[in-house]
Parts: sequence; C-alpha cells; structure tokens
Amino acid sequence: MTGIYRYFRNRGPTMAALLIAVAMIAVVPVSGAALPVAWNATFSPEENSKFDAVAGTADGGYIALGSVLAGSGEDLLLVKTDGRGSEVWTERFPGMAAASVAETADGGYIAAGYNATAEPEQNAYQGSSLLIRTDAAGKEEWRQVLQGEKVSAVRPTADGGYVIAGWLWDPPGSANDTTAIVTKTDGSGTPTWNRTFPGAAANAGIVTADGGYIIGGTKSPFAYDIGDAFLIRLDTAGNTLWEKNYAVPVIFDVEETDEGGFVHSGNFWYGLVDAKGDEVWLRNMDGLAGYAVTLRPAGGYMIAGTDIRRGEAFAFGTDGDGAIRWNTTIPDTRVYAAESTPGGYVLAGIRHLSPASGAAWLAGLEEAAEPAPTTPGFGAIAAGAALLLLFAGRKRRG
Repeated sequence: MTGIYRYFRNRGPTMAALLIAVAMIAVVPVSGAALPVAWNATFSPEENSKFDAVAGTADGGYIALGSVLAGSGEDLLLVKTDGRGSEVWTERFPGMAAASVAETADGGYIAAGYNATAEPEQNAYQGSSLLIRTDAAGKEEWRQVLQGEKVSAVRPTADGGYVIAGWLWDPPGSANDTTAIVTKTDGSGTPTWNRTFPGAAANAGIVTADGGYIIGGTKSPFAYDIGDAFLIRLDTAGNTLWEKNYAVPVIFDVEETDEGGFVHSGNFWYGLVDAKGDEVWLRNMDGLAGYAVTLRPAGGYMIAGTDIRRGEAFAFGTDGDGAIRWNTTIPDTRVYAAESTPGGYVLAGIRHLSPASGAAWLAGLEEAAEPAPTTPGFGAIAAGAALLLLFAGRKRRG
C-alpha cells in the first residue's frame, strides 16, 4: 500500500502541471479572432439613407455625414452623436451627395458634398461640389461652391483654412476623363491655390504631420486598372515632393504612420510605403474593398470596408508587417468609412433593412491600446510553476 500511495502522491504535481499548461493555452491570444461589436445605431430608418464619412469629435463623440434619398436626388445628412452612437442632433442640406466631414478647431464642422449628372451618350460626367461650414450645433455659417469639381476629402489646416482633394470632370472629348485636384482655401472657403494632375482622380487626402499633404487615388476611375493606383506628396505650398504609382488598381484611403510612412487601402489590396513613397510591403485581400484604413491603438493597422462577394461589412487589424491579427464581419451591413478612437474604432455605412431599403449606420469596435498585462504575466508564472511541479514530482519519485 505504501508504494501505491507514493505513486498517486507523486502524480499530483504532474497533473497540476498539465492543468496549468492547459490554462496557459486558453489565454494565449489567437490570431484571426474577431473583435466584438460594442454598440451600433441606425439613423433615418424611415428613408433610404447611408453614411459615407465619419470623424471623432473633441467631446468623445462623432460627426457623421451621409445621404438621404429625396425624390430623384439626395440630401446631405449631418448627424452628431455621443461616444456610443446616440443622436445629439441632425441637420439636412438639400441637393447633395455626401463626401467628407471633419471637426474644426473651434468645435464647428466642415462638410463636403457634391452633385453629378451623367452624359451617357458621351460617357462623361459633369457637376459641382459644395463646402458647408457649420457651428457646433450644426447650423450653417457659410457655403462655397466648387464648380466642375468632385470633392473626395476635406481637412482643416493649421492656418484656419481647409485643404480639399478630389477631381475635375474633364469636358467630353478631352484626352482624359478626370484631372485630380488639390485646393487650398482660406477660413471662408475661398480658394487660395490649387494643383492639378491630369489623367487622375483623387479619392483620399490628408494633412501630414509636417503641414504638407498627401493624396491617393487612381488613373482609371471608371475601370480601376491594375497599376493605376498612385500617391502624391505635396509640401505646405502645394509643390510636388514625389509621385509614385503602385501595382494595384485604386487607393481609397491613406493614413500617415507614426514613423512617417503611409498605409493605404483599396480594392483587394492594402500596403505600406515609406516617407519617400517607396513600397515596404503589399498585401492581397481578395474580394474585399478597403474603403478605410487607420492606425491601431495597439500598433499596426485597421482596414475596413465591404466584402464585395458576400455584401457584408468587414474590419480587420494587422501588425506592423500587415499580417492579420483579428477579423470581424458584420452581416447585413456595408462600411464606407472608419476612424480610430481612444478605445477602438467607429465604423460608418449602411444597415440593410430589406432588399430595397437601408438606414445610415454607425458601429463601435473596442480594442485596448496594449495587450492586457495579466496575460503574459500569467503565462510566465504558469510556465515556471509547471516546471517546478514537474521537477518536484520527478525528485520525489527518485
């Protein structure tokens, strides 16, 4: 009996070690796991509506810009929410489709919309864009018409003005369909200078950390041919610093990294370039339209958009080399814009209510800025405990 008792007694540490090892496996983060949707909200469900742009606000909430179908056209839908997507106020501006929105330094907002008419017999478009400046309550202060221009992005600048990226619709019969344009305005929206790039269309534009600008887009806006995606870097006066093409069809969004490079996303591809525009890496995401890219709080990047094959929203986070660390899909929705928040991300787009109707939609994903410190600590302690217990068991058996 003594021998049998000693046998079971010595197995105790071994079994404990195995249990600890199992616990260690359970707490190791799994690559590709989904982030849960922390909250979501719909707006104007009685009408066909969608959001095309979203930005964080200084009070921890969001400002979202979208469109509502109104007769044969569209109205701009400007919505202010709190940090959980609850509506604070809503304003509508007739006759425009949504393009871009941002908060201004004084707590107001700058919104951009456009209208366009097709000329099918000439395979051409014509139209104009509109800048609308509002106060903190969404009440219009002024507007500025940009004739012949389609705005894609508007951002406030340090001097109190704005920079606008988009394109001009070239007249029928021209050598090109579009001409990319960057316009700098004063605080009243009056243009002070512009720069044009024939044969291109800018879908994205941001102000860089040094006060310059970068735009991204495609040279084939109606076909998205491989190799036509571009980035153009400008200084504060609008002079071209560099212009690069990439072996992808289109860039929909671009974001500056903490290292001074630029991460971009588009149809089926996302990539990273350095401060001179030279490619660092490029990753394929077959079937996914990456309409938005932003920085992850934990490091790396977040790409969001729509799975064209399944017709549903997606968002995934990567490490600094572009490897996917988590992936989230949201059925019956599409994402057209996204932005980082202090605790994760806000997604903007449309929720499908039926095959023929949809509502403007926001959703929040939560992600910690750094991995929970208890996880690696527990793993290290557990590993040490397991080794000690196994060693103790072997020593007793000896």
